[in-house]
Amino acid sequence: MRPPRFAQETVVLVRAVPGGTDPYGDPIPSTTTRLDIKRCLVVPNQSVEPTDRGRSGVVTGWTVYAPTGTDARFTDQVEVRGVLCEVDGEVGDWRADPLAPTSVVINATRAVG
Repeated sequence: MRPPRFAQETVVLVRAVPGGTDPYGDPIPSTTTRLDIKRCLVVPNQSVEPTDRGRSGVVTGWTVYAPTGTDARFTDQVEVRGVLCEVDGEVGDWRADPLAPTSVVINATRAVG
């Protein structure tokens, strides 16, 4: 099924690829891969200002509805509207609903401060 016409945003999936070890057993730094995910629907879902004493910051979150077949994991990061965010919890999968225009739900949060 095609995504709805209003799902027009592109988010970037950022995944760390382990570097392994060199011939001497020393760790090799990991790299990251970036993959554009087109035709997503991005919805803001939270903006919280922690009230801890001596702290000033903000936690911002989005819900990304991605097309069927998107391979996202809880260990990934996503770049939403130019902001790099952590994937919050497990990625939702709506495979069981044949009427759902999108089937992968990614909750993304960014904390600053």
